[in-house]
Amino acid sequence: FAAAAIGSSEIHDLVSRFTAAYVTELSQNHGDTVRIDYEISPIDSRLAMADCPVPLQAELKSQNSVGKVNIQVSCKQKHRWSLYVPVDIKMFRSVVIAVAPVDRGVRLTENQLELREVDVGRLNGSYFVDKSQVVGMQAKRLLRPDKPITANQLQQPLLIKRGETVVMTATSGSLRVKIAGVALSDGHLGEQISVRNSQSKRVVEAKVSAYGQVSIVM
Repeated sequence: FAAAAIGSSEIHDLVSRFTAAYVTELSQNHGDTVRIDYEISPIDSRLAMADCPVPLQAELKSQNSVGKVNIQVSCKQKHRWSLYVPVDIKMFRSVVIAVAPVDRGVRLTENQLELREVDVGRLNGSYFVDKSQVVGMQAKRLLRPDKPITANQLQQPLLIKRGETVVMTATSGSLRVKIAGVALSDGHLGEQISVRNSQSKRVVEAKVSAYGQVSIVM
């Protein structure tokens, strides 16, 4: 067997060089919108691996591109071996947060929102980088202060309530007709809901277009 000549410092240096190059590539892909930091987990100073006749290789072995990832260090010849070194890659970006608690059902206004830098690698779900993407949306559940707002916490505002009288705008080519109707379910912007024509009593499917208004294409 070859002498155990490769220690923790050599492996750490390789992981450091590999991670630095990887982070540079990530930064180039995301541009000036992100700031990336990383921390390599300590390697046992007593570590001693068999000498390798070829340069050691390092590669990313994780499904995630950021967050807790593993860097595999390997010797590909003779006394083949490999080990994994955990690295914590943090990607910081300015995202939309709520500055105070927002109750369920409340429509968000700009003064309830703020942009703040957070580690997006730890967020579950899609986040927002512009307040205009959130203003006017409705909270599906309580939004906690100082926490990033994610897409699964929001919905389009409720514009129609079941049982309300609505205006149905029926369009056929250049012809537009407005008819009174009754909503048979709640409706958010852009949703299809059932509406009963107040005159004919016929039930049709219509798209919610504004407060108290739905549209039908004939």
